[in-house]
Amino acid sequence: MSHRTPSFQLCDLFPREIDIEVCLKTLKIFQKLEGDVNCVVWDASLVLAKYLETMCQSKPDFLSGVRVLELGSGLGVVGLTAATLGAQVTLTDLPEALPLLRLNITENKTKIGSMGGYAIAESLVWGDKNSDIHKQEFDMIVLADCVYYEDAIDPLIETLQCLNNTIKKKPTIYLTQELRDSEIQKKLWSDFCEKLAEYFYVEKIPEDQQHVNYRSSDILLLKLTKK
Repeated sequence: MSHRTPSFQLCDLFPREIDIEVCLKTLKIFQKLEGDVNCVVWDASLVLAKYLETMCQSKPDFLSGVRVLELGSGLGVVGLTAATLGAQVTLTDLPEALPLLRLNITENKTKIGSMGGYAIAESLVWGDKNSDIHKQEFDMIVLADCVYYEDAIDPLIETLQCLNNTIKKKPTIYLTQELRDSEIQKKLWSDFCEKLAEYFYVEKIPEDQQHVNYRSSDILLLKLTKK
């Protein structure tokens, strides 16, 4: 069996610890020292991960046994948090992101299993309707800070539609996005929201329902349901 050479060296990584207070676990997430996407823990991913934790605090079985799909997982903070809280999580990203994502899953394996959850990482290219991911059923889809390239908007919308069209029970989608100041990013987000509203009901989750220490006026948290 051939093995793909990882796109990083361990000496190029440093760990960041993320506490999940509700179950007294601490995730160790390896980040890259430098890079572009899939290299560091973004604030929007912490907002979403901590929102899931907050929901579990008020409803302990919120994620227990729930089938969760994460799109654009990056380092896996959101998906690994969900798995540690009892969800059955499939984390997805481009093939080149998988080695570091799988390292983070392995590093946190014992914590994930402590509440009956599990996590696996799979490749998913947005817009690829032939992916096996589309044949699976999920109860929830999560994605954090995934709108930053113009070319990715249509494929991402297509993927969200496809996942909702092929399964009997429509999954709930939670999405976070940091609002950036550049005109290019403002237009990208505006275009994405316009297209999203064609197919989904969009509900903004207010800050007072989010984690008290992990919320921000410039990070939106949205709940999406298929029209």
